[in-house]
Amino acid sequence: MKKGTLMDKTVLNKLKNHAASLASAALVRVELATEESRLKTKFQSLGQKLYGAVQDDLLKAIKDDPSVVELIGGIEESQKKIAELEKKLSKENVGKSEEA
Repeated sequence: MKKGTLMDKTVLNKLKNHAASLASAALVRVELATEESRLKTKFQSLGQKLYGAVQDDLLKAIKDDPSVVELIGGIEESQKKIAELEKKLSKENVGKSEEA
């Protein structure tokens, strides 16, 4: 009877670890989708500013516009964060496949 109890605990621990891993991966996916959405918004804002600059023949001046500099910095930060999240998600998927 003790052997069955030990085996039941092992199975339960595996199930618990698998559920925790799935929840962690789901949270990373949500964070990734959120960051991708932020990046899209930043690109749209930058595109609007560039369009306005093209219309007004101000392309040379736009590179010094503080709001454009801020947008470009934000885009670069978002791209780095997305790469980190994708790497984290990839590592979690590798870990799951090794457990199986």
